[in-house]
Amino acid sequence: MTFFERQFNDIRAFMDRKKALGEVREIVHAKKTVWPEGGNRNLVLEQDMAVELGNPQNESASFLLFEDDSGQINDGRISIVGPDLPQAVDKKLSFGKVVLVGGTGFSHENSYDRYREMESIRYDIDLKGYMMRATSQYQREWSRVSKEAIQNGFSLDILGGKLIDRFREKAYVSSVEIFFVTSGKEDVIALKEIADQAIRITGAMNKMIVEMSFDCDACEFTDVCQDVSALRSMREKIKK
Repeated sequence: MTFFERQFNDIRAFMDRKKALGEVREIVHAKKTVWPEGGNRNLVLEQDMAVELGNPQNESASFLLFEDDSGQINDGRISIVGPDLPQAVDKKLSFGKVVLVGGTGFSHENSYDRYREMESIRYDIDLKGYMMRATSQYQREWSRVSKEAIQNGFSLDILGGKLIDRFREKAYVSSVEIFFVTSGKEDVIALKEIADQAIRITGAMNKMIVEMSFDCDACEFTDVCQDVSALRSMREKIKK
């Protein structure tokens, strides 16, 4: 089993259910995203805000899954469940974002370093009128989009396209697929349940790579390592 095989399957099952209900819009990102940068002027005040995503009063789930590329990831595809930003009726939306990445070397002991490098990409997105308010280790994401940006055509297509562009800059990345969910609290909670499983796996990686701790009897992630063979393989490689 790869690190996130179960979570990949759970995400696919979630999206298949939504597709069967006709609730998914898909686009393929082929060309680089063209949108002005905000520089140091990306502050979006509440009075200038068109929509807020993942406010702490709402639900939020944002996480990254990776695997050695097996051709199962639809490179460049952006799938949206729920209203896109220009069509949003409510100003504050529960928000889900899942990034699937395929590449090379993700089954090796350097996988966690690559994970952290890829995870940092979301902090570096600079799009005029889009402000990342806060993120946390609990795989949440809180952002705002200005009225001016929406009037000029900003959408989840733009945000997803920019993310894909940034991931493609990494030499070890060969495919990227993104899911956005704005359809409501219940759907985002379903994503959070998958995110919680992924957090446990990356927590086990951190325990081995950063803390260099291999005492299974004292480790809170023993059950995870027993379930995910790739973690056991990583542990043996690091100990050698």
